[in-house]
Parts: sequence; structure tokens; C-alpha cells
Amino acid sequence: MRWRRHHLQPATVIYRWLTHDWLVSIDRVRDEEGEPDEVEIVEVGEGDVALLLAALKRLNNGVYALKVTLDFLNTRVGTLQGQIKELEEALKSHLEAFQAENSRLAESVNRVSREFKEGTDTLTKNVQLSLDMFLEKLSGELTRLEDTLSTITQDVSAVMSKLKEVELVSTDAATAVKSDVNSLRGSMSNVELALNELSQRVTRLEESQLAALRQYSLELQEVSLKLTQVNQLLQKLLEKESKEPTG
Repeated sequence: MRWRRHHLQPATVIYRWLTHDWLVSIDRVRDEEGEPDEVEIVEVGEGDVALLLAALKRLNNGVYALKVTLDFLNTRVGTLQGQIKELEEALKSHLEAFQAENSRLAESVNRVSREFKEGTDTLTKNVQLSLDMFLEKLSGELTRLEDTLSTITQDVSAVMSKLKEVELVSTDAATAVKSDVNSLRGSMSNVELALNELSQRVTRLEESQLAALRQYSLELQEVSLKLTQVNQLLQKLLEKESKEPTG
């Protein structure tokens, strides 16, 4: 028996007769994920009718599955066509509504444009009138402001003149006060010297008075002692006279 394998693309079926005594068995080859990948053709020898029947059965099953798939696809295509038709009708309706809305919007824009132009013309006239009145009022205000500024300038000049006079008087007064302060400072120095001298004199006088008082105290003690002695002597004399007989 001889074997030859031919790997073809999916959904490809090839019938081959090598000779009158060889038959062909067709089987699908699946990849690792279980999906149909290729068609495997196996050549077998003569008389293998069972293998041929199995191959025909598989082919019949595949054709049936393909028919079911085609029916399902036809159903899906019909549904899809219906949905496409509905979508076309919806798009047509939306397009008509959009066109109508666009027309209304264009009319509204034109109307607003006309009203805006009319309002702009009216507003321009009103603004021009208001602007003229404002400029006239502003001119009067500026004139009054100019007069006020002129008066303020004169007042400021007078104040500056008075400030200069006050500055001169303040300068003279400050000079005189500074001179008086210097003189007073000199007088205070003289008074301080006199006070120092007086303090020294008072200190010396106090020392001399204390010395004199101490001397007087010593002399008083001595006089007191002498008086005590005299008193004792007088008492003795009196006692002696009292004891002598009278003549």
C-alpha cells in the first residue's frame, strides 16, 4: 500500500484518480485550537470500500453542516438587510428633519441678522446722541476741574510760601535755642563746679565741727568731774563745820 499526503486550504475538496485501482479518502486536519486548518488527502489501495464510505459520510456531514451554516448566514443576511433598510429609513427621516431644521435655522439667522442690523442702526444713533451729551457734560466737568486745579495750585503756592516763612522762623528759633542751650550748659558746668567746691567745704566744716564737738565733750566730761570733786569737798567742809562747837 502506498500513502501520499497533500495539504490544501480549508473548504477545498479535490478528487483524484491516480489509476483505476486506487481510491481517495478525504479528511479535514484540525490545528491545535480545534479549528479546521487544511484538507488532508490520503491515497489508499484497491478494495478499501469501508474507508471510502466513511469518507463519503464525512463529506456528506460536512456538506450538511455547510448547508446549515449557509441557511444561518442567509437568515442573518436577511435580518441585516432589514436592519439596513430600517437604518436607511431612519437616516432619511433624520436627514429630512435636519434639512427642515436647517431651513428654520437659516430663516432664524436671517431674521436675527435683519433685526440686529436694524437694532445696530438704532443703537448707533442712540449711542451717537448719548456720546455727544456725554462729551458735552465731560467738557463742562473738565472746565470746572481745570478751574479747581488752578485754585488748588494757587493755594498750594501760598501754603509753600508760608511753610518757607515758618521754616525760616523755625531755623532762627532753633539757632537761638541752641545758643541758649550751650550757654545753659556752660552755666550748669559752672554750677556743678561750685556745688563740688561747696560740698568739699561742707565736708571740711562738718569734720571740723565734729572734732570741736568731740573736744567740747571731753572738756565737759572734765568739768563735770571737777564739779563732782568740788561738790564732794563742799560737803566735807559743811560736815566739818557742823561738828565744831559755836563760840
